[in-house]
Amino acid sequence: MKRTLWAVFCAALLLAASLLAGCGGKEGALDGFVWAIEPRYEFERVEPVLDADPMEEGTACTAPGEAGYYLAKTGSGWAVLDTADGRLALEGAFPHQPYRCGMGHLCGPDAQYSGEQEKEYNAQLAALGSTFRMEVGHGGRSREYFWAPGKEAVYEACMVEGSFLWTALAELSPPVQTLLPVRRGALRADFPWHDPPTWEDMELEENGLYAVASPAGGLLTDFVYENAGMAGPELIAVQRGGKWGYVNGEGREVIPCEYEGFWGPRWQWSEAAGGLVCEEANYPAPCTGGCVVVKKDGETGVLRADGSVLLAFGQVEDAAPAQGGLLWVKTEGRWGALRLPEK
Repeated sequence: MKRTLWAVFCAALLLAASLLAGCGGKEGALDGFVWAIEPRYEFERVEPVLDADPMEEGTACTAPGEAGYYLAKTGSGWAVLDTADGRLALEGAFPHQPYRCGMGHLCGPDAQYSGEQEKEYNAQLAALGSTFRMEVGHGGRSREYFWAPGKEAVYEACMVEGSFLWTALAELSPPVQTLLPVRRGALRADFPWHDPPTWEDMELEENGLYAVASPAGGLLTDFVYENAGMAGPELIAVQRGGKWGYVNGEGREVIPCEYEGFWGPRWQWSEAAGGLVCEEANYPAPCTGGCVVVKKDGETGVLRADGSVLLAFGQVEDAAPAQGGLLWVKTEGRWGALRLPEK
């Protein structure tokens, strides 16, 4: 009898261990997740919609796009993806990756659709529940933030289709809610208030290096970074030595600068092409859903906002920033969505 009870006890332990392994798996392993949408989509890429703000080097960028919707690259071009269920809209409208202007319109200089197709595409977007629309793009606002010498305060410099605003952070309404990329700088003495201004009208110090500031305007780091952006309330991406890492709200570099940028369009004028051409901008990913997608040596990993590993390198072929509790990943050539564990 004792031997039988011992055997039953050992079998129960083995069963419990196997169940725990099946539920959690190895830390950072793919089998530790549950599929919300099984991998079945043969997209080439899945990426957030880039807002207009970071179209110029150095401009501030908050978490891009619209919650719940990404772009998916298919054989016919870029389409809007509903991340909750995998539905697509606008297939064939954009040969190259579009971005969202300040008015919420999807813009692609080489977009290919007629007026009748525009109505149909807008109906498709409305059916998805997205606020994106297919109208003529507007420039929206391009913002940069500066630590003004002598004033010891952060100012927002904002270009709005030829006009210019220079506002102390404390006076902004609504107030800023994200970490900020700031440089030392001020308006030049003969700033052309009545002429169309450019960013060249700013006088920069410290070789244009960036620091990170809090939403309240206090400096959290020194001016040591080559670039900064993809700002959110938890983390902001910073670049040093050509590589990207992330700083938190305490000013700590919780994710070291050792990762590569990997997404985002930049439309540049090309004399050879006689028009705008789309180039890879290589932005880092924003921190969304409490985690951030990183790339290193061609492999994809996902880290938590504290820098710990959520999905280890090599577990999936590609991934897109999290949305709505889901993490879209590519494995064995197909895209699907993992359900993020509850915090």
